[in-house]
Order: sequence, then C-alpha cells, then structure tokens
Amino acid sequence: MPPRKRSYTQSLLTSQQGEVLKVGFLRKKGHFRKNWLDRWFVLTTEGLYYYKNRSDTRPLGVIPLFGSSAKEDTLQKHQNVLTCYTAEGKDYPVEASTRDEMLVWIQALEDAAKKRTERPADSVANPSVNPGSASSKDGDDQPSQKHRADDDDDSDG
Repeated sequence: MPPRKRSYTQSLLTSQQGEVLKVGFLRKKGHFRKNWLDRWFVLTTEGLYYYKNRSDTRPLGVIPLFGSSAKEDTLQKHQNVLTCYTAEGKDYPVEASTRDEMLVWIQALEDAAKKRTERPADSVANPSVNPGSASSKDGDDQPSQKHRADDDDDSDG
C-alpha cells in the first residue's frame, strides 16, 4: 500500500515553515474545553504556529494562512479578541493584552495571508525548531500579567 499523503495543514504542523514575521504571547481559545490559555505564537509566511511555551520545539498547532483572514471579534466575552478564519472553514479566536497589540497582529496576519496566495504542493518535511525560542522578533518574552494562566489543558485543538 503506498504511503498516505499528508494534507497541507499536516505538513505545516510537522515542520514550521516560512520566514518568521512576528512572535509573541497571545491567549488562544480552546476548541474542546473553550477555555483561554496563554500560547507562544510564531507567525511565518506559511502559517500561525502556536506552542505551549516559548522554549518548545514542536508546535501544538498551526493556523494555515492560505485563503485565511483575520478580523476583530466583538462577539466574544473577552476584549481585544481577533479571530483567524481559514479556507477550511475553521475559526481560531485569540486574545491580545491590548487593543493596539490586537490591531498589530491583525495587520501582520493580513499581510502574511496576502503573501500566501497560492497553496504549495503537499510535502513531508523534517521537524524544525521554534525560531522564537531563541530570540524575540516584534514580540514579548513573557506573557503579560493579564495572560498568565495555568497551562494544564493541552486540548487547544
């Protein structure tokens, strides 16, 4: 039986790809438990990767940028929430610590998505490390006081 081909999102998840554009802590709303947890985000030209900690080398997940958009989400109970909408119809609410930070992330996501106008061919790549773990680029080294939380729930989805 021939090996199963990985989907575009799966190939992004196994290997952080693309040029790093922005890094920093945001709070992500879980898909299963719906709780908000601090995550280290790395925005590249291919996707928005999120990690449990800044020092982690493997992402918990990735939001692919192909066909995506990011908008302020005023329907959430939390403030400063932006939601990333993917071409697959998934939405990923994330919370910034300030309105200004949220607007900067929205602009960075929109700029990155414009660069990602074509879906690359599916590929299998070797795992890579979190480039944000070595140094910060346009991001904070620590979650803000507002974003400190217990990270016991890994069911981000």
